[in-house]
Amino acid sequence: MSASLSWTESTSRDWLAEVDPRLKIAWVAALSLLSVLIDSTAALAMLFALAALPLAGLRLGWRAWLAIGGVVLTMAWSTLASQAIFYTGEPRTALFTIVPSIDFGIWQFPGVRFYLEGAQYGLVQSLRFMGLSLAGLTVCLSTSPERLLVGLVRLRVPMGVSFMAMTAMRFLPTMLDEWATVRRARRLRGYRPRRRFGPAGWYQFSRDELQLLLPILAAAVRRATALATAASSRGFSPTAERTFYPELRMRLAEGLVLGLLVAASVLVSLAKLLLP
Repeated sequence: MSASLSWTESTSRDWLAEVDPRLKIAWVAALSLLSVLIDSTAALAMLFALAALPLAGLRLGWRAWLAIGGVVLTMAWSTLASQAIFYTGEPRTALFTIVPSIDFGIWQFPGVRFYLEGAQYGLVQSLRFMGLSLAGLTVCLSTSPERLLVGLVRLRVPMGVSFMAMTAMRFLPTMLDEWATVRRARRLRGYRPRRRFGPAGWYQFSRDELQLLLPILAAAVRRATALATAASSRGFSPTAERTFYPELRMRLAEGLVLGLLVAASVLVSLAKLLLP
């Protein structure tokens, strides 16, 4: 079974949907560990490519691909730009000046510059974030919440924590759909956001957009209350013994891949600790 998220119009191919969720969770955990331990730019780029490769197993609409590309580019640019501007290491090579320095007599404003070394460092850091984000996105879009719940429980994650995580994951696409519905309804009533330049224009635009969240938050609270009542009325207990259907059975190939992930994580961790 594949995860059904209408806002992305996504379906996953059979081979990706049927992969054991425990292997997918281990995949994300191994990538997160390796992205922290690895410092080489080439190795991080390879890790990012490996994290992006399973995206080929998703059938997404063009809007979803455009959204993923926009998120990746925004993440890369924001990390690169922030590190390039606030880089304090030495040496530093200023590519251009954003705000010139100003001499106030007793105090001097050093200005704001865009440093080459900071941009390179930010690009390396963005590879860590983007790889992990793409891996998590692939797992969420290719696995139904029910299978992820079973996978977490079988990995000894407490039932209460697993249930809350899956509930939050199911709430997110619903809230995004409601946001689109509220925005469409307001546009039918004549709402047209105006992006005027200047602080006053941006304040008005931000206030109008934030007002869209009020009905969404109200619906989320009502839905959470109804879910809590339904779970309580059915005798849900996070500490009780429970069964799942169908049971998870890891295939030989999946077990080998899991072993390779564990071995790679252990070897890289030992190398990081022992080698200077």
